[in-house]
Amino acid sequence: MTFNMNVMPHPLNIKMSLLHRLVIIAAILTGMVFPAAAGLGLEGTEDQIKGAMMVNFIQFIKWPDQVMDRTGGVITIGVFGNDHFGHALDPIEGRTVGAYRLSIRRISQLDQLAECQVLFICSSHAHLSSDIFRKVYGLPILTIGEDEDFLHSGGIIRFYMDKNHVRFAINKTAAFDADLKISAKLIEIASTFE
Repeated sequence: MTFNMNVMPHPLNIKMSLLHRLVIIAAILTGMVFPAAAGLGLEGTEDQIKGAMMVNFIQFIKWPDQVMDRTGGVITIGVFGNDHFGHALDPIEGRTVGAYRLSIRRISQLDQLAECQVLFICSSHAHLSSDIFRKVYGLPILTIGEDEDFLHSGGIIRFYMDKNHVRFAINKTAAFDADLKISAKLIEIASTFE
């Protein structure tokens, strides 16, 4: 690969280049089985890319020690709603990311939400946002969604599409309220919500 030093890349391209590199490196280091990387972009369906990114967010999040003591170091990723990931998350069941062992759980009841450390709220259940965030408010649960109002409602990370690329935004206030510490590295490559 050669670089032309006379041409400066657009700042957004640099930012996404870093994101893609972090996601690719994390996928390699954790031994996850997701579509291969080509150049600086990820290949696969939108849902496969979101699934890979969601799993890789875990290594950039610090949960309170008592949560890890209570779960025995297991991070349960709950998917609430009409699961459009299909089998994309299945290969990560039992895998390790950093110090955490991963478990996947499809959730169908609001009463099950507190059993997760990561909660992906499918757009099919976005209409239940107020009920969902009332149930998990103040709990150390990394909430991830796609709905346009997700961050306004109290979600922590929102996926969105921009020019056929999966991007994400972070609500730092919601993360603070959930007692989650997000690495500056992840915040640096995300869009921020204030």
